[in-house]
Amino acid sequence: MTRAPTDAAIAPSLLRLAAPMLVSRAGLAAMVLVDAVMLARFGARELAVATLAEGSFGRLSEVFGAFILSALVLVAAARPPAERARRLAIWRRAMACAAAMAGLGLAAAWLAPALLLAGGQEAGLVAAAAPVMLVAALGLPAGLVALACAVHLEGIGRPGLVAVSMLLANLVNLALNALLIAGGWGVPALGALGSALATALVRLALAIALVLTLLRIERPDGAGAEPIPHRDRARQIGLGLSAAGAAGTLHLLGLWLTIFAGWLGPVPLAAYASCWILSLPALLLAAGIGDAAAIRVAAASAEARPARLRRDLVTLALMLSPVTLLWLLAPGEVARAYAPDPGLAGAMAALLPVIGLVLMLDGLSLAASAGLRALHDIAVPTAIQIASMAATPPLAAMLAFSQGLGAGGLVGAILLTSAARLALLLMRIAARHAGTLRPRALLPSTDLP
Repeated sequence: MTRAPTDAAIAPSLLRLAAPMLVSRAGLAAMVLVDAVMLARFGARELAVATLAEGSFGRLSEVFGAFILSALVLVAAARPPAERARRLAIWRRAMACAAAMAGLGLAAAWLAPALLLAGGQEAGLVAAAAPVMLVAALGLPAGLVALACAVHLEGIGRPGLVAVSMLLANLVNLALNALLIAGGWGVPALGALGSALATALVRLALAIALVLTLLRIERPDGAGAEPIPHRDRARQIGLGLSAAGAAGTLHLLGLWLTIFAGWLGPVPLAAYASCWILSLPALLLAAGIGDAAAIRVAAASAEARPARLRRDLVTLALMLSPVTLLWLLAPGEVARAYAPDPGLAGAMAALLPVIGLVLMLDGLSLAASAGLRALHDIAVPTAIQIASMAATPPLAAMLAFSQGLGAGGLVGAILLTSAARLALLLMRIAARHAGTLRPRALLPSTDLP
């Protein structure tokens, strides 16, 4: 009898596989965190303006990004040298989609101020956020092009190039923020608008660098002459719409929480957003680990997959524990290091312990969902995520306003629904392990051979 391959032989360790993904995602987190910290030190109101812009238009950008990012598995499947024409066709389609979504982004930035005013946001904040959203929309095409190139380079096994580019982009972003937010060298202090302008310029430079890198590596001249399978087009659009649809639903529901925080005032809004910004690196870490876990689960035998997913979830919990404990045990120190404004720091210190628990729950949920997707279990985990988010806004409104808990009610509602979501996902994993489920994919045409 042939001996079954060992776990190590089937797939590399979780941390080794995740390392390249974590470097580039850490660069994204660092850029957002630096923007927030510098704005917080400039003034709580400017941070609130940026938060309002990011909490509305920024969510749309993330939905578009989810569409582009979903092509990673297709590029990876076309990694062999003989498949160059196929993967370049995937890249060209991603670029065409990026152009179309950029047009939608400009329209959304133009409409957003009226929608925010209709939603009851403070007129002064909306007026200040409007040009910030416009600048962000102008930088959106470059951001989507950079993402399409990064997906391609990671898919062909060149994540190091993306990581180096992200590190350089962070250095440029830091320098531009220092100049444009607070002013200097003859440049006026632009606050939140300066931060958005710095991000747009960095995205443009990053897009140019990654496009040139990709063209140098792939040398696409003549590649399009080879036949391109029609099936790839359907898969790419199907994956993109599925990812964007799920992300759009979740962000639309999450947008209500930002609106609720805005109703509470500039300081609660800035505190609420700042706590999530501080937690973003750990959440991106969880997302990277989740992607790596999905690859390991897919590489394992059918019998070993649930057990491997459980082990990876335990590893992730251990990795998230230091941040969760810091948020629980030293919220005041963390808040004061982030924001010199005593009012903002005090509001953040009250929220951080609860968000520390949410961080652990949501991080594990991200990895659990990714692992279930690797088992072609898409519909039920997506339904669990959407249902938990759908329950959050009404519960948050009740706790924040009816019960008078303010921003604490918002994060309390998130904690309750996050716990329910993770419990349901773990039950789903347990059912898969017991062999009682044979789920079919939500989009069978996207299943890879």
